[in-house]
Amino acid sequence: MSVTLKEIAKKAQVSISTVSRVINNDTNKPASKETQDKVWKIVRELGYIPNQNARNLIKGNESVIENKNTRAIGCIFTSTKDTYNDPFFSQIARGIQDEVSKRGYILGYSFSSCDMSFSSLYNNLTANPVDGAVILGRFSEDVLNFLKQNVKNIVYTGVNYVNAGFDEVICDGYKGAMEAVEYLISLKHRNIGFIGSTKQIENVVNEHRYEGYLDTLYKHNIPVNENYIEDVELSTADGFTGMDNMIKKLGKEKLPTAIFCANDLVAIGAMKAVYKNGLKIPRDISVIGLDDIELSEYVTPSLTTIKVPKEELGKFAVKILIDKIENGHNLPVRVNVPYKLIERDSCRTLD
Repeated sequence: MSVTLKEIAKKAQVSISTVSRVINNDTNKPASKETQDKVWKIVRELGYIPNQNARNLIKGNESVIENKNTRAIGCIFTSTKDTYNDPFFSQIARGIQDEVSKRGYILGYSFSSCDMSFSSLYNNLTANPVDGAVILGRFSEDVLNFLKQNVKNIVYTGVNYVNAGFDEVICDGYKGAMEAVEYLISLKHRNIGFIGSTKQIENVVNEHRYEGYLDTLYKHNIPVNENYIEDVELSTADGFTGMDNMIKKLGKEKLPTAIFCANDLVAIGAMKAVYKNGLKIPRDISVIGLDDIELSEYVTPSLTTIKVPKEELGKFAVKILIDKIENGHNLPVRVNVPYKLIERDSCRTLD
């Protein structure tokens, strides 16, 4: 039996129009935050799903015809606003699209949940019902619970384990980070810095690349120097800012001899800051990244990095998700795809 707005309004002790405004994210007459939270809590409890056909008719869109024989998969980016310009996630998305098409499914939607209100997110999910969704990137506990309640089949893909009770396809960022730092140590570096995200997201997802950096230093009895660590967002601009801040804070003479950056975008930004301050790579400082985006091979000097097979992450995620949809495996599955060290010109052996 379907749930109605009237039932939600009665339980929330508000008017039907208020419930409608909350669910449809009406910004002209927004409800209070307290009312919105109450309504969404009841919506999730009752499992309310809006009648999309009715919505389309109200909007005059009578051409929408639901094909019940076609299965669809959604793609939700949870950690980047500029989804399609992020080379890491866009390559994963390319693998998802290729595999979805190959398997006879369609891509029901592809959007970023960053900075979305729950009403916007809910409407995006319910406007285009899918059989399952691939989640890319780290997420908060609120987003995690929301997705679990509103998407039937979920698979996560990325470089951080999430242990959230659903399937995962991972290229292990923790071990990849250890490989990067081990490589720098093999080149006789002991003063090694880190630029990237260091924070856990609301007790849900740790930043395993930072943990890998720390644990490798501990393993080799190398002291952790807090002045060598810059907590930044994973973007080129923030990589530049982090490296520039470190140089200004320490001065050119007290910098680490090598930097591990959490991804290649951060590394490329850090390299620009090094040159802006009159230093050379790798003469004055070695830099290593993690991702192996296409641009990394063409910067000067070319960037040494840990290669993450991005398209394969997307393809395996779709394969696991379709097996869940069609065969209904119950236990959460985790697939690990291998990483690889790519040696280029941005690192050198210390004399």
